[in-house]
Amino acid sequence: MSYIFSFSSRNSAFRFLDAVVAGGCKAKLVNAPIRNGEGCGLAVKCDNYKLCQDVLNSGHYANLRAVYSYDGDTYKTIYNIGN
Repeated sequence: MSYIFSFSSRNSAFRFLDAVVAGGCKAKLVNAPIRNGEGCGLAVKCDNYKLCQDVLNSGHYANLRAVYSYDGDTYKTIYNIGN
Protein backbone atom coordinates (compact mmCIF):
# COMPACT_ATOMS: atom_id res chain seq x y z
CA MET A 1 0.00 0.00 0.00
CA SER A 2 1.29 3.42 -0.95
CA TYR A 3 0.25 6.78 0.43
CA ILE A 4 0.12 10.03 -1.47
CA PHE A 5 0.38 13.36 0.33
CA SER A 6 -0.87 16.18 -1.88
CA PHE A 7 0.21 19.79 -1.37
CA SER A 8 -0.89 23.06 -2.95
CA SER A 9 2.61 24.47 -2.56
CA ARG A 10 5.67 23.11 -4.36
CA ASN A 11 7.86 24.33 -1.51
CA SER A 12 5.84 22.35 1.06
CA ALA A 13 6.00 19.23 -1.10
CA PHE A 14 9.79 19.49 -1.43
CA ARG A 15 10.23 20.18 2.32
CA PHE A 16 8.01 17.21 3.17
CA LEU A 17 9.90 14.95 0.75
CA ASP A 18 13.24 15.99 2.24
CA ALA A 19 11.99 15.36 5.79
CA VAL A 20 10.61 11.90 4.93
CA VAL A 21 13.86 10.88 3.20
CA ALA A 22 15.88 12.24 6.14
CA GLY A 23 13.70 10.04 8.37
CA GLY A 24 15.02 7.00 6.53
CA CYS A 25 12.22 6.18 4.12
CA LYS A 26 12.15 6.08 0.34
CA ALA A 27 9.76 8.61 -1.18
CA LYS A 28 9.32 10.40 -4.48
CA LEU A 29 7.51 13.33 -6.02
CA VAL A 30 4.44 12.51 -8.10
CA ASN A 31 1.51 14.36 -9.59
CA ALA A 32 -1.44 14.40 -7.22
CA PRO A 33 -4.48 12.46 -8.38
CA ILE A 34 -7.25 14.62 -9.84
CA ARG A 35 -10.42 13.94 -7.88
CA ASN A 36 -13.80 15.70 -7.97
CA GLY A 37 -12.59 18.65 -10.01
CA GLU A 38 -9.59 19.38 -7.80
CA GLY A 39 -6.60 20.89 -9.50
CA CYS A 40 -3.49 18.92 -10.15
CA GLY A 41 -0.83 19.57 -7.50
CA LEU A 42 2.52 18.19 -6.50
CA ALA A 43 2.47 15.22 -4.14
CA VAL A 44 4.81 12.91 -2.27
CA LYS A 45 4.39 9.14 -2.54
CA CYS A 46 5.65 6.91 0.27
CA ASP A 47 4.90 3.46 1.70
CA ASN A 48 5.51 4.33 5.37
CA TYR A 49 2.35 6.06 6.63
CA LYS A 50 3.51 6.19 10.27
CA LEU A 51 6.74 8.02 9.40
CA CYS A 52 4.83 10.46 7.22
CA GLN A 53 2.39 11.17 10.05
CA ASP A 54 5.33 11.84 12.36
CA VAL A 55 6.85 14.24 9.82
CA LEU A 56 3.53 16.07 9.42
CA ASN A 57 3.17 16.38 13.20
CA SER A 58 6.69 17.72 13.66
CA GLY A 59 6.63 20.41 10.97
CA HIS A 60 4.43 23.16 9.63
CA TYR A 61 2.72 21.93 6.47
CA ALA A 62 -0.30 24.23 6.16
CA ASN A 63 -0.41 23.55 2.42
CA LEU A 64 -1.32 19.87 2.79
CA ARG A 65 -4.53 19.41 0.81
CA ALA A 66 -5.21 15.69 0.80
CA VAL A 67 -3.87 12.26 1.69
CA TYR A 68 -4.72 9.19 -0.38
CA SER A 69 -4.03 5.50 -0.05
CA TYR A 70 -3.24 3.69 -3.28
CA ASP A 71 -3.36 -0.09 -3.65
CA GLY A 72 -2.09 -0.19 -7.22
CA ASP A 73 -5.56 0.12 -8.76
CA THR A 74 -7.64 2.64 -6.85
CA TYR A 75 -7.17 5.73 -4.74
CA LYS A 76 -9.01 6.13 -1.44
CA THR A 77 -9.19 9.51 0.26
CA ILE A 78 -7.90 9.39 3.82
CA TYR A 79 -7.88 13.14 4.41
CA ASN A 80 -9.14 16.07 2.38
CA ILE A 81 -9.04 19.74 3.35
CA GLY A 82 -12.63 20.03 2.09
CA ASN A 83 -13.90 17.52 4.69
